[in-house]
Amino acid sequence: MGSLEYWFGTGDGSITTWDSEADLDLDGDSEFDSVRLDFDGDGLFDDAMWDIDGDGVVDRVILDAGQPSARHFADPARHGVWAQEVERDVRPSAPPAVPSGRRSVDYDGDGAVDDAVVDFDGDGTPDVVLISTRGDGRYDTVLVAEEDPDRLTVRLSDSDGDGRLDAVRRDGT
Repeated sequence: MGSLEYWFGTGDGSITTWDSEADLDLDGDSEFDSVRLDFDGDGLFDDAMWDIDGDGVVDRVILDAGQPSARHFADPARHGVWAQEVERDVRPSAPPAVPSGRRSVDYDGDGAVDDAVVDFDGDGTPDVVLISTRGDGRYDTVLVAEEDPDRLTVRLSDSDGDGRLDAVRRDGT
């Protein structure tokens, strides 16, 4: 997965944000999705900052990860105080179904069939193009047909790979 972003604070508005390489697989899919650390101060690196949904940002702190006694905490307000205990089996909701009009293509001309075109309305014209420019199999650019179905006029991009939108560009008509 790469680097994960997480934060700590005292609750008074002062927050420190960290980025660390993921080094633990908590969901069992053979990809690192967590940062191992000693959060509870017991001298063991058996706690974790866990990115449940794979967006590169930590969602949960788990004390004694992998143990029956494990406890899960969240910081929904992002104040850096991971004090809200949550259910242990919290999982992201299932991703939306892939539209039947989706097909893999080499849209960007890089020689790899790692992009996709999607025809939501079934009229034979792509409504959305998903592009993977970094070669990691993840889409980082989305082209959208806004007003004219024959022209993909809006480009949404995640240029640094953190899973967050960095740029929106609308091409002139």
